[in-house]
Amino acid sequence: MNAAIRWPVIFLGLALASTPSFASTRVAIYAIVDDIVFEPSDFEPDRAWISGVFVTPVPISSGLHQPPARGHMYFTLNAANAAATRVDWQALRAAAGTGKVVGFGEYWMPCSSSRTDIPLPAGTDSNCSFEAAVHTTDRTLATPGPYPKPSNEAVVTAFDQGDDLCPRFGRPSVQIIADLREAHSPDSVHDDPPVCAAWVGLVASSDLDAAFAQQARVREWADATEAMISQRLANAPGLKLAALSVQCRQTVCRIHLAFPTLEYQETTGNRLAADALGELPGFAPGGKIDPGWGTPTIDYYFQRRRPD
Repeated sequence: MNAAIRWPVIFLGLALASTPSFASTRVAIYAIVDDIVFEPSDFEPDRAWISGVFVTPVPISSGLHQPPARGHMYFTLNAANAAATRVDWQALRAAAGTGKVVGFGEYWMPCSSSRTDIPLPAGTDSNCSFEAAVHTTDRTLATPGPYPKPSNEAVVTAFDQGDDLCPRFGRPSVQIIADLREAHSPDSVHDDPPVCAAWVGLVASSDLDAAFAQQARVREWADATEAMISQRLANAPGLKLAALSVQCRQTVCRIHLAFPTLEYQETTGNRLAADALGELPGFAPGGKIDPGWGTPTIDYYFQRRRPD
């Protein structure tokens, strides 16, 4: 059975997405900071020009980060969190030139603060992945953007939590950090990142789509699993879908979602769908996301948990 469900789009109200505890979304930006300049002065600065190598969130995503980029990030003070922002900036200055990896800012923030091109009804808001640009010009030619909301952990310097190894979505923090170090100092010798023990013997998350395409369908497991996932999404509070297709093969399932509009997907749909698909029973932690770039669609891939 290919579980395919279509239903009319019914407005259920703009649901507020709570901040999730996704892995690899513990912080917004990973960085190796080479230098930082405060403006207009070091005393209670209003802007910070940070140079180094950065990994920033993928816009309109659930837990994805972009490849490392060398350049500069130019921030204005987060007015709602001025004191905490300046504490972060001082910590980033202390890390500058040390070659150490740091993480700063919250990955999720209100869409109205993150995106100016998304109109939201008055009095409502949803969470979007933080968006920031890595500049290659000098700061006289760059426009500063708002600093992300400082994390409750302030500037993170240790990445040894469970989610750093075994994320729900996105790449493990330890792999992001390994790529960051390689991009910053390609001629240096770097240790291989630790591996998530729960993934040993399974298909790498980056290869789940290829594995799905190659696998045959195991009917009994696939029928039951497709029905379970379809029902879970159909019952997700506030989630609006124009179409849903769930297909399972031998060990991997592909879940294709189409949202009513791209705007709804960006502001609400991705978040609610990701919450509904969290901790699927019988599945290994983590998965792969393929955004439908420029279209209101997204594909998720998950695989069966390894037998004990």
